[in-house]
Parts: sequence; structure tokens; C-alpha cells
Amino acid sequence: MGCMLRSDLMAFCDMYLQPETAFEVIGHLGEMGCVQFVDMTPDVKPFQRNYVTELCRCAEMERKLIYMEGEMNKDQISIVEYNSMKAKPLPLNELATLENILEKWENDVLEMSDNQTTLLKNYLELTEMNYVLNQIGPLMGEAEMSEEAIFGRSAGGDTGLLGRLFVLTGVVMRSRCFPFEMMMWRVSHGNIYYKRASQDAILQDPRTGQDIRKVAFMAACQGEQLYTRLEKVCSGFRVNLYTCPETHDARMDMMLQLGVRIDDLEKVMKKTKYYRCKALRTVSKQWDTWMVQIKKSKAIYHTMNMFTLDITRRCLIGQCWVPDLDLPKVENVLARESEKAESNVESFILKSDDNDDPPTYHRTNKFTKGFQALINAYGDSTYRELNPGLYAIITFPFLFAIMFADVCHGALMLAFAVWMISVEKQHMDKTSKNEIWNIFFGGRYVLLMMGLFSLYTGFLYGELFCKPHKLMKSYWMNTYDKETVEKNHFIELNPVFETNPPYIFGVDPIWKFAKNKIMYLNSLKMKISIIIGIVHMMFGLFLSLFNHTYFKRHHAIILEFIPQIIFLTSLFFWLVILIYMKWFMFSGKHTELKRGAGCAPLILILFIDMVLMSTSKPVEEECDAYMFEGQETIQRLLVFIAVINVPILLFGSPVYLNHIYKKKKEEALKKISQFRRYQRRDSDKHTEARIMKEIAKYSTPFGELMIHQAVHTIEFVLSTISHTASYLRLWALSLAHEQLSEMLWVMVLSKLGLRETSYYGGPKIFIIFAVWATFTLSVLVVMEGLSAFLHTLRLHWVEFMSKFYSGTGYPFKPFSFKAIFSNEGKDDKDEAGCKKKVFTY
Repeated sequence: MGCMLRSDLMAFCDMYLQPETAFEVIGHLGEMGCVQFVDMTPDVKPFQRNYVTELCRCAEMERKLIYMEGEMNKDQISIVEYNSMKAKPLPLNELATLENILEKWENDVLEMSDNQTTLLKNYLELTEMNYVLNQIGPLMGEAEMSEEAIFGRSAGGDTGLLGRLFVLTGVVMRSRCFPFEMMMWRVSHGNIYYKRASQDAILQDPRTGQDIRKVAFMAACQGEQLYTRLEKVCSGFRVNLYTCPETHDARMDMMLQLGVRIDDLEKVMKKTKYYRCKALRTVSKQWDTWMVQIKKSKAIYHTMNMFTLDITRRCLIGQCWVPDLDLPKVENVLARESEKAESNVESFILKSDDNDDPPTYHRTNKFTKGFQALINAYGDSTYRELNPGLYAIITFPFLFAIMFADVCHGALMLAFAVWMISVEKQHMDKTSKNEIWNIFFGGRYVLLMMGLFSLYTGFLYGELFCKPHKLMKSYWMNTYDKETVEKNHFIELNPVFETNPPYIFGVDPIWKFAKNKIMYLNSLKMKISIIIGIVHMMFGLFLSLFNHTYFKRHHAIILEFIPQIIFLTSLFFWLVILIYMKWFMFSGKHTELKRGAGCAPLILILFIDMVLMSTSKPVEEECDAYMFEGQETIQRLLVFIAVINVPILLFGSPVYLNHIYKKKKEEALKKISQFRRYQRRDSDKHTEARIMKEIAKYSTPFGELMIHQAVHTIEFVLSTISHTASYLRLWALSLAHEQLSEMLWVMVLSKLGLRETSYYGGPKIFIIFAVWATFTLSVLVVMEGLSAFLHTLRLHWVEFMSKFYSGTGYPFKPFSFKAIFSNEGKDDKDEAGCKKKVFTY
């Protein structure tokens, strides 16, 4: 796993590769996934790079495979999946062989697809014509399609119409038949005989293969001019027109001929589809392996394009970031490949100096990966900064469990996580297209820890589907006789009387039956959330001390950390102390009036009076306003100490840094003047750029430093109040989860099912239990769990990590085949220098 405390130490290296071994070396590095290459020629255009030809050949072969994948999807042919990630990339000689194979298969599939499209187009035309004859023929009956047959004879034997009669028959899209009919009537001004078939036909589009619905129609008009207009309307609506014979016998003969031709065409289509599917199934057996090999080769050539080719030395020169722990493995790969190729000059790697900040790399395993992903979603750590992911392994599930405290709900979540862990070997190397499943599976160990902690806090709160569970004898003891208990619906238990030993583990289950349980749980959970929140924030502040020490920011320890911790301690840690003092100093067991529960001062009022520098008043006249003598003086002193630390936070760092920057800037200016005086080689430009960068760093004006520190100071002072209040969500969500669980039990399962005493009780409770279980799983476990998860995420990102975490780094992205195949997005930058070949399939 490595150490998650800080990111791995990174080394900036120069890599020298022999051209004949470069492909194999980079292929092995891609399998290892521990080297991040830097583009040596960012200004060179893609089509001018050294290996653009090979890269474009791989891109073209990938395009062919994607085309054949689309054809297989059309025929619902599934791709045979093997453990193809182990397939090795293809060198240049083997790449040419595969290129010829794919060229042959693509041509065959293209030819068969074109033939099938042509056959489908002919079949569609014949089917549409047959459909028109079947639907329009019955409209005409035995009559002929003439003026007399359609309009009938007038009494005088004349139709009463002038001009030649024209008849249009065809099919129109079902979705456009009503606008088409309306347009025909408008164009003809109503001088048209229009008839639509009563039944539409479901046909197949020869290009897309999707079903389309069309309806047959017949339109009769008089006059060539009107006929021309109607033809233009049909053309605009993309209507297929078919000539219908005028006589009934001719129509019947054509229908018989169409039936024979359709049957023959179906046989040909069936045979053509069989050979096409046979070819595609053959391709599907090798498709996955071919795609992996091509993608690996393509990624290797893209990486080789980042190198510079030194013609004089006959080698490829590149730069890369490598973790120090993996540097020996990289050297072994270079030495092994050079020995295998029997090269006179070995490939090697050397450490180099670089002014840029190294990338951040946290070495994780399958357990810690999910927790680290939660942190990286906020921002990547600055190089060698303390990693919050290490502490989130415990703090994240613990804060979640405080809001999601229920033994049974936690057990359901735990069972789901254990199931995912049990089948992880089947899904580790597979990337599902279901994003929700990928999220849950990636966080299976996070869910495992959340379920375990929810079990623990569920036992603490005494929650088991909102029902109490008894682990030991209750603290409260019934001191009343049987008759008194039977007469009273509620009885009062006074702690002054005889009681049992305290209930050590968690909340006493007897509180579940108390009338004032909400008041008790409200007070308890609110105080616990305040205590946990302040301790969590102080822990984050102490982590900033380790960051200051590691990066040697000694001034920040005195001018930032110490004032911040004093400010937080003087105000809010004092609030924690007051809570504990109230718990230990005041009790219902005390016989003394001033130490009884009725005289316990209100912590919130005490804290408000402390900040406002006012005197607190007692709860009752016979009670004391404060817990001990001199408390008011101590509280005012604490407020004074907190206030005087604000100017130190505001002005300390800017004044000190401005003084230091002036000295270091003068030293850097002396360096650059001496350097330019004695500079003789072009290679010294790198040193000059480094010195100029140092000068720019120390040229920050005092006003900018002051504004930056003022923002941080105001944010810290205000956030101590807002962040403390933000931790009250632990109390609010915990109480809401408990009450919602109780409401579902009482109002659904208990009231509707468990109280049934009739013969229908068995089937009824079965149905009611199913409803209750559905609501419990969907609302309480899934929705409430997601809500608690998001609130916990916010408490870590904002309230905890803001105390020590800057998150201004950038991630280490090594050249890795595993990362390439797990990324669903396609990067077209690799193919920017290739000519696109466009096909219309």
C-alpha cells in the first residue's frame, strides 16, 4: 500500500531509449503504470511528429473495429469477452498483418451490408406497393379507376367535370398523415377526392433498421395543373407514390406477382443475413483481443511522440516523473529490454533537476482507494502535504454513523457491502456501463466501514428498527407498588430515590418509554455533536502544525497556528469544558438545592453572555448564576485573549513575509546580474529561467500579501462560529432518522398489521410487512443514508480540511494501460494529425 500520510517522493528523470527497443520498453512501462511522461515538444504540431504515421494506422484500425461493433449491435451479436487485458501490443511488423486482416473483414462486411441495404430497400418498395393494393383495392371493389367509377354518372350521362382525371396512390408516414391530408385539401381548395386506409402498416427502414409506421392513401383530382401541385406536396412530405392499375383484374394480377417476388426476396434476404451474421460472429470472437492490442499500440505510439529524436546519437530522449520507490523497477525494465535486443548502447534513465512542482501520488490499495477518492473529489493534495484520506478511514464512517445510528439499518448496509466484496474478483477487471453500480462498487469498503460504525452507534443509542434493546440492567428502578402502577398511565421516577448502578454502555433503553424522551435526546445529541465538532476542528488545526514543520514555515507556527489554536480554545473548547462541568456538577441525585438538576445553568446563555461580556442571571432566584466562583472573570479573560490574537493573525505573516521577500529578491537580482555577465552557452537558459522565476516569486507586493492574509483571517474567525454550528447536523439528522424510523414502525407496521386479530391477519400482515420493508429500505437506508453521506462529506471538505489542507496540487497520471481502458471517454487529441475517413453506413 505504501504510506498514505504524505504523497510519494517523486523524481524528475531524463529517459534515453534506443529506437529499436522503445516500443517494447514503453509497453512494459504501460503495464506497470508508474511513469508519467512529459511532452518534450509541446509546440510541434501533431502531423509533424515522428510516429504520426503509425499512430494514424492504429486509429484507422480502431475505426474499422468500431464500425464492425456497430454492425454487430444491429444484428444483436454479442462480443465474446476474454481476459484480453493480457494481450500484448503489436509491433510494426505484426501491425501490418492485422491491418490487412481488418481491411479484408471490413470490405466483406461493407459489401454484405450494402447488399442487404439494397435488398431491404427493394423489399420495402414491394411491401409498400402490396400494402397499397391490398388497402386501396377494396375501396374500389369491382369498379375501374375512371371518372365514372369514382364520381358516378350524372343523370344526363355526363360527369359534369372538365379535364382529365388523375389518381395518386401511395404511402405516407403515420405521424405526418394528418398534416399531409390538410395540405392536400388546401392546395386543391377542396376539389379533390381523398381517401385514407383504415389500417396502417409497420415496415422496416432499410438504413436504420428501425420500425416505421405508414398509411396508404388515394387522391383523385381533375386537371393536369392541380395534379402537378399535388405531386409537389407529395414530394415535400417524402411520400412514396405507386401506380395502381385501373382495372380490378389487373390489380389482382399485380398482387399475385408481388407476392411471388416478395417470397423470393425474403429467401434471398434470409440467406444474405445468414452469411453476414456468420462473418460478424467470426469477427466477434477476436474483436475484444484486437481492440486491446490496437489501443495499446496506439497509446505507445502516442507516448513515443512525446520524445525527441536525436539523429546524431540515434536515440529517443524523453522526460518523465517517477516515484522513488518505482525507480529501480523502471531501471530493471530498461536494462532487460536492452539486453534482449542485444543493443550496443543500453537504454537508461537519469535523475534531473526541475523547477516545476512534482505531481501528487498517494499509493492506495482496494481498501483505501474509496476513501482517497472522496478526498480527491474536493481537490488534489499539494505535493507532500498531509493527506486527509488517511484520517478519513476512521473519521468519515464515524461521523456518518452518528447520523445513521441503527443496528438493523447498519446491518443491511453491511450485508450489501460484504456481498460486493465477495464478488469483487468477478468485477475488478470489468468496467460496467451502469454508473450507479460503478459508484457503489468503487466505494464498497467505504460502505463496509460505514455499516460497521453504524452497528456500533446503533448499540450506543439503543436503536433496533427504532425499538430499544437491553444489554444490561436499567439505571431506573420502580419504587411504586403494583396498585399505583396499574392506576396511572404515567408514573414519575425520581433519581433521588433508590436506583441501580449507572447504565454504562450507551443510552438507557428505559428512555424509549419516557414521556420526555425527546427533550432528553435533544439535549444529549446536541451536546455530543458540539463536542465532536470542536474536537474534530482542533485535530485539523494540529495537523496544520505538522505541515508547517515539514515545509519549514516556522513563522507560520508562531504567527498563524498558535493564535488560531488559542482563539479556538479560548472560546469553543471552553464551551466543551462547560458541558462536561454541567454533566458532573449537577445531577438529580444531589440533595443540595444548588447542585440539583433544576439549578443547572443554561450553557448557551452562559456562552452568549460570555461573548457579549455581560453578567449572566441565575435560572431561579435561589440558584447560582455560575458554576463556580470566579467563572465570570475567567470568561472575560478568555474573550480578551481570543480578541488580541486576531491582530496577530491579520498583520503577523504579511509583515514578516514582506521583510523576508525584500532580502531574498535582492539576493536573486545579484545572482541574475552575475549570471548574465558570465553566460556563454545556450544550455544555461534553463538556469536563467529558474532564477527569473525565483525573482517573480519574491516580487509579491505588500498589499497583495495583506489582502490574502485578511481573507484567511476573516474566514477563520467567522468559520469558527459557522463551522461549530454546522456540526449540529449530527444532532439534527440523527434525531430525524430516529423519529422517521419510529413513525414507520408505529403508523405502518404496528397500527395496520400487528394489531389485526381477525382471520385476515395473516395475509394482511404479509402485505403490510412488504410495504414497511420497502419504505424502510428505500427511504431510511438509501435516501437517509445518502443524505447522511453528503452531510459527512461536507463536514470533511469544509469544516475539517479547511484547517490544514490547501489542495492546490495536480495528480500523478502515469502512462497505464489499465487507466486507458477504465476511462470510457475517447481522447481525440491522439488522432489530431490524422486524416479522417468518412463513411456513410
